[in-house]
Amino acid sequence: MNRAEQMAEADRRRAILAGLYVSPGYRLPERTLRAQVEVIGYTVSLDRLRTDLAWLQEQGLIDIEETTATLTERGADVVLGRSLTPGVKRPEPGEV
Repeated sequence: MNRAEQMAEADRRRAILAGLYVSPGYRLPERTLRAQVEVIGYTVSLDRLRTDLAWLQEQGLIDIEETTATLTERGADVVLGRSLTPGVKRPEPGEV
C-alpha cells in the first residue's frame, strides 16, 4: 500500500469514528454508517466498511454487535484528538 492509500485509509477510519461520535447513542447500523462515510466523500463497499470496522474493534475504538457499531470511550478520545492511534488520522483543529 502506498503512502496516499495509507493516508486515505486513516482518514476513512476517522470518518467512521466521527460518524459514530455525532450519532444518537454513539451507535449506528453499518449501512447507515456507510451512508455517513459516503457523505464525507469516501465511497466504500460494505466489505471494505466491515474490514475497517473489524480493525477499529481490534484497536478497542468501537464495539460491534451483529451489524451495529458503537463508539467506545477510547474511540471518542481518538476522534477528538485526545489520544492517538496509528492508522487513524488525527483531527485537524476544530474538527470533530
